[in-house]
Amino acid sequence: MKIFSGCYLKTRLIWKCDKMINNGKKITVLHNGGGWITNIGNAFLDFGSTESIRKAIPNAEVHLTSVLNRWISHHVEKGISGMIFSKSVNLSNVFNLQNYGKIDYIVQSGAFLGTDWFDLHGEVLLNLAKKGVRLIINGGGMTDHSYSAQEIEKTREYLKKLKPYIFISREKKSFDNFKDLSEYSYNGIDCAFFLNDCHRKIQLDIDPYVVLNFDKIPEPPLEKLKIENNKKIVRTHHSFWHNFSFDQYFKMKEMYYGKENTMISEIPHDYLNLYANTDATYSDRVHACVATFSFGNPARLLSSTPRSLLFERLGYSGILNKLTIPNTKKIEEEKEKQISFLSEIFEG
Repeated sequence: MKIFSGCYLKTRLIWKCDKMINNGKKITVLHNGGGWITNIGNAFLDFGSTESIRKAIPNAEVHLTSVLNRWISHHVEKGISGMIFSKSVNLSNVFNLQNYGKIDYIVQSGAFLGTDWFDLHGEVLLNLAKKGVRLIINGGGMTDHSYSAQEIEKTREYLKKLKPYIFISREKKSFDNFKDLSEYSYNGIDCAFFLNDCHRKIQLDIDPYVVLNFDKIPEPPLEKLKIENNKKIVRTHHSFWHNFSFDQYFKMKEMYYGKENTMISEIPHDYLNLYANTDATYSDRVHACVATFSFGNPARLLSSTPRSLLFERLGYSGILNKLTIPNTKKIEEEKEKQISFLSEIFEG
């Protein structure tokens, strides 16, 4: 087991690894992502993660698959009564494409380190582990509900079964809790910071604008955000149905669709073009702010989620209190270190 902190090198650190599959042979990597329709921020993770893998392992053939099949089947099968009475769900009828790919590595990113996620999706990763497919956790972090000691211990039990080959965290708390369970561990950053490397923004013919992106709380008054009344505003939402319940329909209709310049799209590029060109983004979504930061633009996060620790990892805990300008040089340095860590593992 080799463990490295986020500042482990200024010069290159090289070590000898196992003789691996990549000696002249193409490595096949499957990134397990998807779920874009429930939260377009998931696409930001998928784009950034696959880009960082390609940069670190140039001879890798990288593919993308989705976890939505199991997620939606679980909720449909469970139904309303299942939610009330904690009904167990049989997913034996679900076809998991992941289990049939001829792959060497499976990659998982984002806030998935928690029992809810593993209860639903862990079976797929465990089946792959039994076939000899190695797990890479790339920018992994805990869910909103997995920070208790009990949750952490249960998550550790799942990871012990999976035996991750590589664990790259996206914030220090996750790194500290799970770094000892993989062969190689690194205190890394969120994969969505790689978005500017894989998305070339379109130039927009539009007056200077700010983005307001609020899905979980009502949009705050402009004066609270210190936005001028005459400033052009574009409003984005990262989902269009997942957060809706019947009793909230009319409230959400007004909140989502009743204001000027509202954009909801199934294509991540629409959002990335807005965040790449904005004067500032104000949001309760972590990855609206990460995407904005990746293109060098200011953002403010209005949320109490512990997932905001990924900003603290880069020294931006102040984003919770004020509009914050990213230090793009620092972000690029951290990205280079992360790529170096991963690429050196795959050097024969």
